[in-house]
Amino acid sequence: MFNSTHLKEVFYQSRIPQLIGRIDFTNMQYNPAFCDFLGFTMDELTALSIEEVSHKEDLANDVHLFREILSGRRNEYEIEKRYIHKSGEIKTGILNVSKIKAQGTEEEYILAQIIDITEKKQMETVLRENEQKYRLLAEHSSDIIVLHQVDFSYQYISPSVKAVLGYEPEELLGKNPEEIIHPEDLEAIVTKQCRIGPENTSMLVTCRCKKKDGSYIWLESTIKALIDPLTGKVKEIVTVSRDIQHRIETGERLRKSEKLAVVGQMAAAVAHEIRNPLTPIKGFMQLLNAEKEINPVYLGIVLDELQRLEVIISEFLTMAKPHAEKTSLVQINSLVGQVVQLLQTQALMKNLKINFTSISSVPSIIGDPNSLKQVFMNVIQNALDALSEKGLIDVSICVDELAVIIKIKDNGCGIPEERLLKLGEPFYSTKEKGTGLGLMTSYRIIESHHGKIKVESEEGRGTTVTIWLPIH
Repeated sequence: MFNSTHLKEVFYQSRIPQLIGRIDFTNMQYNPAFCDFLGFTMDELTALSIEEVSHKEDLANDVHLFREILSGRRNEYEIEKRYIHKSGEIKTGILNVSKIKAQGTEEEYILAQIIDITEKKQMETVLRENEQKYRLLAEHSSDIIVLHQVDFSYQYISPSVKAVLGYEPEELLGKNPEEIIHPEDLEAIVTKQCRIGPENTSMLVTCRCKKKDGSYIWLESTIKALIDPLTGKVKEIVTVSRDIQHRIETGERLRKSEKLAVVGQMAAAVAHEIRNPLTPIKGFMQLLNAEKEINPVYLGIVLDELQRLEVIISEFLTMAKPHAEKTSLVQINSLVGQVVQLLQTQALMKNLKINFTSISSVPSIIGDPNSLKQVFMNVIQNALDALSEKGLIDVSICVDELAVIIKIKDNGCGIPEERLLKLGEPFYSTKEKGTGLGLMTSYRIIESHHGKIKVESEEGRGTTVTIWLPIH
């Protein structure tokens, strides 16, 4: 069969499964690669027929083409054919069958070669199954899943677009999202689309999109660029879009509710703050009415309290309707000193004591002195209310590189840990008749000065309030 020793060696050493034999299937010879392909030994394979190792569904086509070779209508053919491995596993190969003639004798032989593509077919099967799963997910997802060309034109759109926007998927294929994006959102979206690339493969965008009926709804879309590993360039773009119209409407309702709540808080806060100066005004006016003559001392106090009322109302109008604040350079040590001096008399009447210490040189800050004075009065007054007889308040001022630090420390009853976390919330107070609005207002004033407040307390041992205000 082999006229050359070299040809025989090539046949047996080839890594391609091969068989050769007479055209009547006698004297069939298999190379070791063919034996490895099917898992049989040479003797086992010789004892088997081609039909026994061929898949039944592929055998008929193989036999039909082989008969055409026998009849002379063709000299070769190539087909994809499945074989049965000794283990029962199905092996797939590209079968190439050729009719050859021996030189000199003109005797005809059949040469069959098989390219093993089993692994490739298995991978194709896995990919096909995965594609079916992903397509199933895409087609049953409530989100709109879209595959775009690099120019963002629609290449695939999941059926959920019908439920969300009213379009059939086929209506949008080949079009660009710019055609349905609200004109007011278009510029921002196009700008973001231009940024998508190998260095920025994903982003989140929110915009209004036109439904088929002409109305607009809000969509939130995640954009993901698919990068070609060979070129490093964007080959396709995937977007997943979700209807957030309900979320937007709910947020708008919440914002309106918050505005109404703030109005209520402002009204309660005004009532809370105004009640304090109204009490002495009412008392002294009753005294003036009873005595039937004007006492200059009483009149001076009433005028002072009326001025305080005016300041309070102005401050709350500022909070309700923001406008340019009247800020100036504030000497904190002088301002705190005034508050301490003002409350010292009240403290002495209750057998309490306020100590005030400050470093010699305190930098100025930019702020509203009236608002800051209100904060310090509120915090020190709260400390006085927390003290029992012979209690002590230490007020100190120091600085660091960035801020002036005011500490107000008392040795009063302290605040329980679970209540400490809620300080600054409206209508939450540690005092029996308090509304909590005084401290809430203080927090807002300090925040407007770009500062911060920290309250530390231990029940039964006292409270320390630390206020940071940035240096001018």
